Amino acid sequence: MYEVYIMNRPVIFQENPPTSNNALIIREPEKSSLNGLPNLIRQNPDIQSVVLLSEDPERLWMQFCYGYKEILAAGCVVKNNEGAYLWIERNGKWDLAKGKVESGESIEEAAVREVQEETGIGQLRLKHDLGKTYHTYDDAGTPVLKTTFWFHAEHAGGATKGTPQAIEGITGVHWEKPPFASVIRANAYPSILALMERIEPPEA
Repeated sequence: MYEVYIMNRPVIFQENPPTSNNALIIREPEKSSLNGLPNLIRQNPDIQSVVLLSEDPERLWMQFCYGYKEILAAGCVVKNNEGAYLWIERNGKWDLAKGKVESGESIEEAAVREVQEETGIGQLRLKHDLGKTYHTYDDAGTPVLKTTFWFHAEHAGGATKGTPQAIEGITGVHWEKPPFASVIRANAYPSILALMERIEPPEA
C-alpha cells in the first residue's frame, strides 16, 4: 500500500476495498485519471480521501510517480528526556523539522542537519526509522512529488530553547507533551499528525 497527500488529502493505492465509506473509490484508474487527481480534489472539496484500487498497486504507484519530479527530504520526530516533542511553526502551520537531502550526504545526516538548522536543537540520537511520507505540490507549473524519510530521534536534554530559522518561514520552536493541544491538531498537516500517531497513538 502507498499513501500520498495531494492538497492535504490522502490518496491511497491498495488492492482490497477499504472498510470505511468516506473515501472516493476509483478502480484500476487510467493514466489520465492519475494525472487528473489534483484537479479532481481541487474541484471537490468535500472529498476526504481517495482510494485507488488495483490488482497491482506497485505498478500503479510507479505509473503515478512517472508524472512527477521527485525530491528527497528527511526529518525527525524529536523527543526530549522530559517526554515532550519538538514542533515548529512554519508559515502559520504546526510542522516538524525536515528538508531536502543535499548531494553527498546520507538520509540520516540530512535529517539531523535539518533539525539543527531549522530549530537550533542539537544533541540528537537517531533511534529508529519511521518510514516515509509522500506529498505533491506545484512548483512554477512543474508537478513535484516530495518523498520524506523520517526518523525517531532523542534529544539528550530537556526543553532546550530553540532558534527558529527565519529564512525558512519558521517563527516558533516549541516542546509539547502529548496529548497535543487542539490548536496544534487543527493547524498541523494531516500527514504530520498521522506520522506522530505512529509514536503516540491518540487516546481512546
